[in-house]
Amino acid sequence: MPDYLLYDADQHYYEAADTFTRHLDPAFSYAFRWQTDQRTGRTNLLIGDRLFSMISNPTFDPVGKPGALAAYFRGENVEGADVKKMMGKMEPIRPEYRNRDARVAVLDRQGVGGAFLLPTLALGIERLLNDDAPALYAVMHALNAWIDDEWGFARDNRIVAPPVLSLVDVDLAVKELGWVIERGAKAIVFRPAPVVAGDSYRSMADPVYDQFWSMCEDADLAVAFHAADSGYGMDLARWGERPKFGTAAASAFSEVLSAHMERPITDTISAFICHGALSRHPRLRLVTVELGSGWVGDLIRRMKNAYGKVPYLFPCDPIEAFHDKVYVTPFQEDSVSSLLDHMNVDRILFGSDWPHPEGCSEPADALRDVADLDEDKQRRVMADNMKALLAL
Repeated sequence: MPDYLLYDADQHYYEAADTFTRHLDPAFSYAFRWQTDQRTGRTNLLIGDRLFSMISNPTFDPVGKPGALAAYFRGENVEGADVKKMMGKMEPIRPEYRNRDARVAVLDRQGVGGAFLLPTLALGIERLLNDDAPALYAVMHALNAWIDDEWGFARDNRIVAPPVLSLVDVDLAVKELGWVIERGAKAIVFRPAPVVAGDSYRSMADPVYDQFWSMCEDADLAVAFHAADSGYGMDLARWGERPKFGTAAASAFSEVLSAHMERPITDTISAFICHGALSRHPRLRLVTVELGSGWVGDLIRRMKNAYGKVPYLFPCDPIEAFHDKVYVTPFQEDSVSSLLDHMNVDRILFGSDWPHPEGCSEPADALRDVADLDEDKQRRVMADNMKALLAL
């Protein structure tokens, strides 16, 4: 361990049974329902009239051990075992996955001074309710009220648990944003995707959302994007593939394309730059979490090439905008030293994805991924950059 505390930009809680129902307006009880199969005893989740399938066990009890799939995601599956085998034996859910005091005690043991604490189940909700905006925002508000109850959006400098937002309805989005700002939020989190409302599609960077982004600027909120069901399965379906989003690769084709990870975040960051949101809102800060960094070099190449051809079509220099406004959290399998060929060290964050099976077994395991950097760069990535970003 170094002589400083780590600041982890990617940790998670596991939602409890009442996460979305404790504060849910009864008029929208149809939008989030637990249902037990009397034949099998299995508890399923219905979102509206659709079965939630992003996570095979939405109750999270039992759950996989932290880091159980680390070898798989590092590309070290030399025996070609399936994900279920590599996951190993599931274990009862631990108190620190759902209890703040227990979690802070674990952070102390792990040498983690502060953590960005993100949802798990919630990241698959928006796609299933984007055709019923009132229900979507009722469920989202219930979630955010629960987060505030149980973790606090930014109760102290140990845990920052961002509320989850959506732009499906501009007025409802502005209302929810105002509510979380009043309660001290330091960051908000979205899925990386275009805004889909029924059959209508719109860029998140469209001027129609300028009031929302201006409020984020004025409140000094970090705007995070986390891996989620971004709806890119429809692109796979056009190639005859299964559109399912999940932890394991659905097919070789979807894995090569990185249709659920690199593609959505590449498109999202490109939209914020090319559609002018970062020019109209120069104080916005975008943070990518659990989306890796393999996409960065190619995006920089594409933007340089396009800007060299048609600079008059861009609202700003895209490379300058990226370097100034975008923070990236690499996967544990990514090379941080290679990432430094494409972006500044003060925009790189460390994230363990703890306690997810695909993350690190312990946050400090990530120290090996920066071992080839000098001590100053190591400290920036592992601690100082996140402290500065969230004013911890």
